[in-house]
This record gives sequence, C-alpha cells and structure tokens, in this order.
Amino acid sequence: MTSAKRRLVSVLLGPLAFGVTAACFSGTGPALLPEGDAGGGSIDLSGDAGFVRSDADIGDPFAIDGLTPSHGPFSGGTRTRIDGRGFSSKLRVFIGGVEVEAGSLLASDPTRAAIVTPPGPPGFVDVTIRDEATAKERVLKNGFYYDAFVVVPDSGATSGGTRIAITGSGTNWGAGTTVSIDGVACKEVVVESPTKLECVSPTGTPGSKDVVVTPQGGVPIQARDAFTYSDSVDGYRGGLSGGALAGRVKVLAYDQLVGTPLPGAFAIAGGDLATAKVAKTTANGVVEIDGITGDKVTITVAAKCHQPVTFVDVPVDTVTAYLAPVMDPSCADGDPPSIPPRQRYGGFIEGQLVFPGAREFERAGWSTVPAPTKPTERRAAYVFEAASSPNQRFTLPPASAAITPEANGTTGYEYSLLVFPGNSTLYVVAGIEDRSETPPKFVPYSMGVARGVAVPAQTRVQGVDVKMDILFDHQVTISAAPPAPGPRGPDRFTASLSTTLGAAGYAILPRGTRSTTLPAPEALPFIGAPSLDKAMAGEQYVLGGIAATGPDQQLPASVVARVRTTNANTPVSLGGFLGVPVLGQPGSGVWSGRRVEFSGATGPADLSVTQVSSGGGLVVWTIVAPGGTTSFDVPDLAALPGPDPVGLMSGALSTTVYVARIEQFQYGRLRWGQLSTGAWSAYAFDSLGGVY
Repeated sequence: MTSAKRRLVSVLLGPLAFGVTAACFSGTGPALLPEGDAGGGSIDLSGDAGFVRSDADIGDPFAIDGLTPSHGPFSGGTRTRIDGRGFSSKLRVFIGGVEVEAGSLLASDPTRAAIVTPPGPPGFVDVTIRDEATAKERVLKNGFYYDAFVVVPDSGATSGGTRIAITGSGTNWGAGTTVSIDGVACKEVVVESPTKLECVSPTGTPGSKDVVVTPQGGVPIQARDAFTYSDSVDGYRGGLSGGALAGRVKVLAYDQLVGTPLPGAFAIAGGDLATAKVAKTTANGVVEIDGITGDKVTITVAAKCHQPVTFVDVPVDTVTAYLAPVMDPSCADGDPPSIPPRQRYGGFIEGQLVFPGAREFERAGWSTVPAPTKPTERRAAYVFEAASSPNQRFTLPPASAAITPEANGTTGYEYSLLVFPGNSTLYVVAGIEDRSETPPKFVPYSMGVARGVAVPAQTRVQGVDVKMDILFDHQVTISAAPPAPGPRGPDRFTASLSTTLGAAGYAILPRGTRSTTLPAPEALPFIGAPSLDKAMAGEQYVLGGIAATGPDQQLPASVVARVRTTNANTPVSLGGFLGVPVLGQPGSGVWSGRRVEFSGATGPADLSVTQVSSGGGLVVWTIVAPGGTTSFDVPDLAALPGPDPVGLMSGALSTTVYVARIEQFQYGRLRWGQLSTGAWSAYAFDSLGGVY
C-alpha cells in the first residue's frame, strides 16, 4: 500500500493502528479500489503537497449488500448469508417486516451474518437490518424472494421415480396442471387440492434444478433450485400411489441397486395364482393390468434373480416396486453380475464453532465445556448431519474427526463436513471425551445447530458458523409401561432420548439410552439433556423404548418411538406398546407358500411387514399388508411359468413378522421408506424357523 493510501485510511477511520485497519478490510469486505484498479499499479490520491482528498468515500459504514441465497420457500426455514458492513451482536434483521428470531441469527463478523428466514408471502420482500445500539436502519429493496411453493422431499435419485409433494401458497391448481423439473415433465401428476399436488420425478442429472408448475391455461410458477438430483444410496423411492382403484392397475418395476427398469418382471394381480391376472413388464419396466374387480387387489412383483414383493389389498391404481437383486453367481450367464459404477456427488459444509464469552468478533475459549480433570481426557466437538430416524444410537466418530481447542480459526474453531447435495441441517456436540476407556466415554456439555444449508453438488459452502450456546443442563424423566414379560420374552427395557431438528430430522444424543430389566421402574431419568432454547427453541424431545429379550435385545420385542414432548419437569408417559405377533403361517413346519397368518398383535397397527427368508438370507420375500389384516392369501411363486425361478429357494426358512404404527399414515400413499423400522412410531416383531 502506498503512503497516500495509508493517509486516506487514517483520515477516514481515525487514529487506528494500520495493522488493525488492514485486518478489518481483508477478505469479504468491499474493495477499497475499483476492480480494474486493484492490480499491480498504484493510484496517487494526493497532490504535490501531499493533500489528502476529503471527498473520497469507502461506503456506508453500516450497510447491507445482498443475501446468498436470495430466495427460498414461503414456508421459511432457508439458511442464508447476509453480506454487508458494520454488523455486531446488536444486529436485528427483518424479512418482509417479520423479524428473524434471535436464535436464528448469528453475526459472525462485521461483514456477514447467517440467518434462517421466517415464513412469508410469495414474491419479493424487503430486507431490513437494524443496529440496536445506534438505532441505524438500512433497507435492501426486494432483497429476498419467497417462492410460491415448497417441494418435499427436495432431493431424489438421478434415475427418477421419487414421488414428491408440492404445496403452494395462493395457488389455484386443478385438472390439467403440469409439473417439470429442469424442463423435463414429471409423471403421474395428481392434484389433491388447489394448493397441493403430487408427481413422480423424471430422470435427471446431478445438481439443483428449477421446478415449474403450470396450471392449465395459466401462468407458470417457478421455484429455483427447488429439487436436487443425487445418487445417494437411499435415493430410490416407490410404493403405492395414484387414484382409487377402478378396474385397472399400473405396475412399475425397478432394480433397487441401480434404479434401472426391470423388463420381463411378473406382475400378479390377485392372491390366488389360479385366478389371478398375470402380466410381464415391458422394456421400460411398466405394465397395466385390466379387468380388476373390487376396490382392492393384492399385487405381487417378482423377477429373475430379484427379491419378490407383495402388497396386500392395494386400494389405488399404481404400484411402484424396487426389487433388490439376488447377489449370487448363478444369477448371471457366465460371470457374476456386475454393478455399474455410480458417481456419488457430494459437497462440503465449512465454518467455525463459535463459543460464547469473548469480546465481539474475537475467538473465545471453550466457555461451555469444563476443563479436563484427568490426563486421558480432552475437550472435543463433533459435527453430525440430522438423522432421518430418532431410533438410531449415538456413535462416537473416530478421534481424527474431533474439533479441539487447538483447531484453526478466527472467531471460532474450524470444521468441515461432507454431505450429499440438497438442504442440510447439522448439529454439533461439544464435551469431554476419554478414549482410554472401552467403549470410549463422551460427556456432552453444549451443542449448536445450523439449519437449511443449501449444498450444491461438488461445492464447498463456507461461512456456516455454529453458535455453541445450548447447554446440556436439563433432566427428562420417562415413565414407561412396556409389555409384561412372557415365556419367551421380552425381559429387558431400554429407553432412548433424542431431539427434533425441525422437518430436517433428529439429533441423536450422547448418553441418550438407558437400560433396565423388566418389570421397569416407575421412572427412568436422563440427566444432562439439552435445553430447548436459543437455536433449539420450538423443538421437542423425542422419547422411545424397546422391550426385548436378553442383553443383546433379541426377539421377541416391542418398540415405541417418536413420543414427543417439551416437558422437562415431570415424568413423561411412554406407552402404546403393540403386542408381539405370533406366527401361524409360515410356521415351524412346512410352508405351502400360499398363505400368511399371525395372531397376538394387540393394539392399533397401521401396517404389517412379513419377511420370508430362504437360502440363508439370499432370497427374501417381503409381504406388506394394511393394519388389522392378519390372514391372507399370496400367489404361489413356484408355480409361475418359465424356466427361471423367481421366488424362494427350497429348504430352510426364517420368517419375521412386524406390526407397525406410523404417524399420519395412509396405506394408499405408502412409500418404500415406510417399510423400514426407522419410519415407525411403534412396532412389535418376532421370528420363527420353518421349511419351504
């Protein structure tokens, strides 16, 4: 910097040391010189006598330049960064006149602040910043755009086939409405109301894509970057959909591993093969079966070298099945089946962990975590992405993943997390760990949350700072009513505690499980639960329990999950356990392959899933039925025509039957992900060995 430039800065900013001034303007602040003049040459701002210009200006010391991203759904929840100048801890932000809650605002340095947007009306709105200390206020006209609809889920596989729900605000959708993603039309558009519709995503390329909804004869409505294609392992979705069954059913069959259509798969409409209608899928993996009588029909999909699946009493006109392949060399002509390579695109979220207690924009110590008391202990923090199920158990990451007081950073401690593309919510837990013990011990003391981080594929999203000011200083007590011990079990009870993270999922907590023998005590306390304030304001504790058999939690078992509460003052009741089902067919003898029966499943259940496993688990037939249906016929797959077997292998069988309760469940809207225990709020199950 020339002497003239130094004098300019000195006059405009007062008697600050030049080193401090340079630090203030490095990095993200506005350029002191026009872009074309910022290179290797110098500009002399003084005359021959060294006079400094008094009309030179480096901009408003309190200003807002823009938001990134500058749009999001009307429902709110978009994490965006505000760039500007003069920010402090006294900053307040208003989006369309609605103030951003204090727990959703973090000014991490004088030039940037992270916020989570509140809900707002579709269209452009002004963004206002206010300095509470000086009463200064600045407005960015039309600084943020609320999209007129929100897409859930907002990500899916590049192969397509993801059923999405689109909810609008002020829309008037009706018959003839179309939907496109990245210019490609969605399939199976079903308009449920003027503000809600569903469709199935087409194939696409990895990355964030625009979604356009066009009413018949109306004006198209666009939401930018509203759906992200990725090749995550859980990106494929199927299940039941469409309108009420009326004489015809469409069956779609896909390979679950790679997402490609399955040509030549059997589609069977009916529970008795002798009277059922049997068809085969086309090269596109689709077939329509006509002549269906009644308002329900049992649909089975089976293919060579794939696991069959049956849906009992289907009330709708579309069944989409993703069949898992049978991983056996005999399934290929010659060489074993090969798995096509799949590129898995990811992105990084990076930022700093900011602990309270320091002077503004200075790095604080770990003020919310006490000092270690043993040589084998250390302070450590770990970053996690929101979990899809509250039933998961906390697993301490490897020691190399820890953020420690020795980490780099300016206002905090740097972290980096690899995630799949889409909108991510992450949480951070800090505490004291001791890896000299087996298993390693970790005691949490504080946590922080960052919500709605938009992560494009192959991109580093930086500046996502996390405020570590939520303390583990509460106690949540469970009062459980598990089923009584039976002759085969259960004989033990394990309770769990997690928290919600909005619609993004759940925070799985350290020390979030407690175990005891049955009968259970009147109260099981969880000491050291996180407080539901600051960034956790509006969230809930999620309680669960499993009554199982033996120290390894074996069968029979009954589970209750997803009991939500904000109560940290009195014991919370944990009841609603389902009775353990008792298998009749398949039983301990020889199974005909044509009928399923079970009893004993007391309590209101929404769904049953029976998994009949043969060949030591090589071929598994999954049979799904609506709740309350405990006896039904299934087609004899061994009697299907053709040289290739598509069903179970003869010999020993192992059958597991589940009965489940699911929040806000409709059997006619069953999703493939709802066939796993992670989606169930309560379930009971048992297994039995037999012969086929």
